[in-house]
Amino acid sequence: MPDDIEPPQPPSAPQTVADLLPHLPVSANYGRQWAMVFDDALADRLAEVQAAHPTQHWARPVRLTDGRHMLCGDLLSEVPNGLYGVGFQHLDASRFDEIALVPWADAVALLPQPDPEGL
Repeated sequence: MPDDIEPPQPPSAPQTVADLLPHLPVSANYGRQWAMVFDDALADRLAEVQAAHPTQHWARPVRLTDGRHMLCGDLLSEVPNGLYGVGFQHLDASRFDEIALVPWADAVALLPQPDPEGL
């Protein structure tokens, strides 16, 4: 096989992180298009894994107004190896289909807004 063959490009409209597994790591620019959105159970599991395998790089999800949690998709440029590789290797890949990939702007619209009265 020639060395100049490009790897397949990630899908243009992935639904979950499971859709991207064969393409990891993705480019940071590709990842920035997406927010990884997931429930409390997965947020708790992420915290447990990171506590059990501490490194200097921690993923810190933000709670959205609908109760779910969000991480920026550019994290996917640093897994399965890279800055977040240690924790990633200890996550249950069979649950990656539970992590929705949402367009960044749609997820940002769900971020809590500061109380204008409290400024």
